[in-house]
Amino acid sequence: MKSSTSIVVNPAPTTTPSAAQTVPKATGCSARLAALVHDDLANQLLHLNSGRQGQGGTAASSAPGPGLSNGTASDDLGMRLWWRTRSLNAPSPFQHFGPCGRIMKNSAMVMQIQDPASQRLTWYKPPLTVLVIKKKDSQVLPPFVQLVEWLVQEKHMVVWVESAVLEDKLLRDDVKLEQESSKFQKVHGQYAGVRARFLALREKLVTFKDGRDDLTDRIDFIVCLGGDGTLLYASQLFQQSVPPVMAFYLGSLGFLTPFQCDNFQEQVTNVLEGHAALTLRSRLRCSIHRKGERRKESLLHSVGGNLLIPNFHRQLNYVELNNGQTGKAGCNNNNGPNNSILVLNEVVINRGPSPYLSNIDIFLDGKYITSVQGDGLIVSTPTGSTAYAAAAGASMIHPSVPAILVTPICPHSLSFRPIVVPAGVELKISISPDSRNTSRVSFDGRNDQELNHGDSLRVTTSIYPVPSICSQDQISDWFDSLAEGLHWNVRKRQKCLDELSDLTASGSEDTLDDFDNLQIYDA
Repeated sequence: MKSSTSIVVNPAPTTTPSAAQTVPKATGCSARLAALVHDDLANQLLHLNSGRQGQGGTAASSAPGPGLSNGTASDDLGMRLWWRTRSLNAPSPFQHFGPCGRIMKNSAMVMQIQDPASQRLTWYKPPLTVLVIKKKDSQVLPPFVQLVEWLVQEKHMVVWVESAVLEDKLLRDDVKLEQESSKFQKVHGQYAGVRARFLALREKLVTFKDGRDDLTDRIDFIVCLGGDGTLLYASQLFQQSVPPVMAFYLGSLGFLTPFQCDNFQEQVTNVLEGHAALTLRSRLRCSIHRKGERRKESLLHSVGGNLLIPNFHRQLNYVELNNGQTGKAGCNNNNGPNNSILVLNEVVINRGPSPYLSNIDIFLDGKYITSVQGDGLIVSTPTGSTAYAAAAGASMIHPSVPAILVTPICPHSLSFRPIVVPAGVELKISISPDSRNTSRVSFDGRNDQELNHGDSLRVTTSIYPVPSICSQDQISDWFDSLAEGLHWNVRKRQKCLDELSDLTASGSEDTLDDFDNLQIYDA
């Protein structure tokens, strides 16, 4: 009999964990991205009643809110202690079914699930190094220089920037203006003050180059200035553990950038002091297995000798401990079985320049599911569900929902709908043997490669999420982004029945004409 998994949901604790529980041994990263709840009751009372009190999950549907007690001070304190936060996880299901049935207990398969609502950032030593990523836009230069200047002079932090920033002509005073256009000369003059402030800080900055320098365990904190692309770039830079990311909106869409630059000093200070909620945005671990490489492995297994070496490497790759190289180690074009790349939005398989339909087979945990005949396939995270997948007709999923979204691109079928599968499964995607053409695969819009017959793409959820710092909280930030970035469910309001009945009952011809030309207004 196949053993079942017992799941334990951890609600937000009402007591402060001990030091042994909350502070692990330092491993080089200055931010412990554990989900901790502050011991003060104010932070616990930010949410609604959990509806699950005591053993057995008894609901307290009519519980008063904090501050609503009319009793004594001790009664009010008791009420505040009794008040619980609502877990974003579903309640633990009742495990008895009828008089005889129940879920088989298996102590070895107990899984601890952290409540997303209680995920808050804490530092177990003060952050010293900060990576500032900016959008390639001249309008971002003034706030960028102001932020860097404040971090260096006021917070005494070591600031890392990309080496390309130092090559920006608007931030250099050795540019031969006579060789530039008149428009550039005018803009160069307008940025004279910004340039002077930056040149005074230039020698204090530490630079890196993408693809050359390893940033693992060197960065404590990341600040992004720009649009959603800056957060995707930060995710690409760190192919293992990612430092906390604070994203400021200076781009066009800004779905993943909840902070405004108006009062960045106060907001950054709050984060550095540990007053911040986190959204752990899951990533997908993708690896391409080439046909020839799998054959080499099978030959090694059949020869004898070091029979366990290939299998051992696959196990290491599965738990993502094999990356001896970091940064862009998973972005190499060879993509052997020991190479993987982590994506924040989606991995896309498409037909490329071929005029023929893609014919792609999908396997889930080794079981054949279906074939895609169309322009391609999108495998996305909940974060990526509001990107390419949303344009292809998929549902939008909150980033705290553990799931993988599979969306066909223009399928030549009237019944192929997008599906959501559990986050723990492994998807295998390969070209059908009878496909007329190969396919192209890209990872977060980068590293485009060809997927040939016999090759396979393996996709599963990574153990390394992107810790995105919330401006308010997980729920408010997401729905604000839906409303402001995508104008979700925006339409004119329908008139109420009273107004319509008055117009139709009057019998006036003029009134009916006016009724036909009514404009539905926003209430």
